[in-house]
Amino acid sequence: MSMQFHSGKTGKRRRLMVAPMAALAVLAACVAGAPAVSQQSNAVPVDFDAAMRGLNFNPSTTDGNLDPSSAGNGILDADEMALVAAILKDPSLDLKAKGGVDHATVAAAFAQAQASATADFQKLASRYPTSATVGAGYAMLGEASLKSYSAMAGNFGAPMNGDYSLAITVGKLLAHDGDADGDGVSNRAEYLAFIGKGRDAYIAAALSPDVMPDQTQTAQAAKAPMIAPGRKIVGVVLYPGFEVLDVFGPVEMWAYAPDFQVVMISQNGGAVKSAQGVSAVADYSFANAPQLDIMMVPGGTGTRTELNNQVFLDFIRKQNENTQLTTSVCTGSALLAKAGLLKGHKATSNKNFFSLATQQDPSVDWQGKARWVEDGKFITSSGVSAGTDMALGLVARLYGKERASLLAHSLEYEWNDDPTNDPFAIIYKPAAAR
Repeated sequence: MSMQFHSGKTGKRRRLMVAPMAALAVLAACVAGAPAVSQQSNAVPVDFDAAMRGLNFNPSTTDGNLDPSSAGNGILDADEMALVAAILKDPSLDLKAKGGVDHATVAAAFAQAQASATADFQKLASRYPTSATVGAGYAMLGEASLKSYSAMAGNFGAPMNGDYSLAITVGKLLAHDGDADGDGVSNRAEYLAFIGKGRDAYIAAALSPDVMPDQTQTAQAAKAPMIAPGRKIVGVVLYPGFEVLDVFGPVEMWAYAPDFQVVMISQNGGAVKSAQGVSAVADYSFANAPQLDIMMVPGGTGTRTELNNQVFLDFIRKQNENTQLTTSVCTGSALLAKAGLLKGHKATSNKNFFSLATQQDPSVDWQGKARWVEDGKFITSSGVSAGTDMALGLVARLYGKERASLLAHSLEYEWNDDPTNDPFAIIYKPAAAR
């Protein structure tokens, strides 16, 4: 699909001044390679899959347009764009009476988005000729999606600063939480209910007010985590009185690992106040949390309370059954020990509160000298700031030390990459050895 618009700057500007919507329709036809626009033939064929592959995006795994952090929303980006493409190809589609989309509005919005993206990505066009098409596709999926792609493109010196106002407006219906056909069911709920039968089945349902999931499917979709396919789910288990740096030191590192999707979990979900008095918002409660690939339990003054919270201990036990790695920062290891997870393993904790951990399970091989300790699937770190070093150590374990070092350098962090280099070490003797 050609992305070049050589109708002449003067001529194009004159048409926009006389009839803006008509000019957008003509531009949409140019994008499709059509010789002219007519009431009978104004389909706009777009192959977003091919455009994504032109950027080395894999249409079968890419999901990262929930927000500028590149979190996923549970729908493959290519499938979201395929819904847009289906609308652009069908000039007869008009669901406005139902509160849904119509072809003419979507075509005009896409034409504007394509023109703006072409200008925004002019510097990238020679290397990434399909970048504008992908950018327009993301813009059509709502303002959050636009900001997500713009943030990524901004790293290449090409933020999306053009006019995407029409796309943002129609994107309210085309986003994952929108309702393209006006049947009262979100696009995401229809996706989760019908994608098992293939993309065509999803698109048919999303554009057919008479086809919708049953109540059970809709309820399940509402609880389904918005996790990007192919990513490791890294879950931080919050509780009242958690230590801020225990949480956000590691999160700062893990959030920049493209293979990770970091989520926050607490017993009831929502806002959780830290030991420092500021709150963090948990994405999930214990009741609807996804299975984690990597679990992290922080420390903090609230540790003592959670040591007696059977609901909390049961949750981390249950999650640990299927985690790839289970980690802790500071006195978080006391909680792992109280849950019985560290038996037969080496572990460490905050040296100033070391006895709090050792009292929970003296049979653990507690290490008084260790910045962090790796033993099997368990990685425990010393106090507070040590969690950031541990987080990079985890990245090194999974993807190599070079990648962890580059990540640390990009964030101007001086990584203590030696887990035995512990400036706060203590001499610890188990009770049996005293």
